[in-house]
Amino acid sequence: MSCPYTNFKNKILDYINILRTPRDEYGGLPACPFVGAELDKGKLMIDKFDPNESTLLDKIKEFDALYEGHEYDSALFVQVSDEVLSNVDTVSYQDFINRTMKENGLGRYKCICFNPNDKLDINGFNARSHAPYFLINIATRDALDKAHKTLSKTKYYNNMNERYLKYLHKSKDDSKKEKI
Repeated sequence: MSCPYTNFKNKILDYINILRTPRDEYGGLPACPFVGAELDKGKLMIDKFDPNESTLLDKIKEFDALYEGHEYDSALFVQVSDEVLSNVDTVSYQDFINRTMKENGLGRYKCICFNPNDKLDINGFNARSHAPYFLINIATRDALDKAHKTLSKTKYYNNMNERYLKYLHKSKDDSKKEKI
């Protein structure tokens, strides 16, 4: 049996093409409006995290050194695992990673996990379900806050149901207030 992670970068690039394509579900914007430009500029670190070879914290520290050297703006780690994480596990794992970064002096970063088993859709489209692997995105909190403020001025959140907005720690009222 061949290793499912042999051509992981090609699979990630295919997934990024899904994320960078404008969609009606996101108000005519891509599911992830910023990943395409980051990839095109060579500012997205794409790497594997295999717990048999290193720790995630080691990988994040490696990214941090490259971030400090202005080589990358964010990182996307493919988590190698035989274990299938359920959609229920995603948020608690993401919170664990964020706490671990903070406890280790890396609190300026935030983790966002993309689990292909997540059950979050907008009008029937689930961008996360297209992820070829469990993915761990690491970016600065400042960059994510800036992206959030930019998206709040658009129709990006308009089609999201309450469950999706709650997952993002938003509400319909927040979306309306930000557009005023």
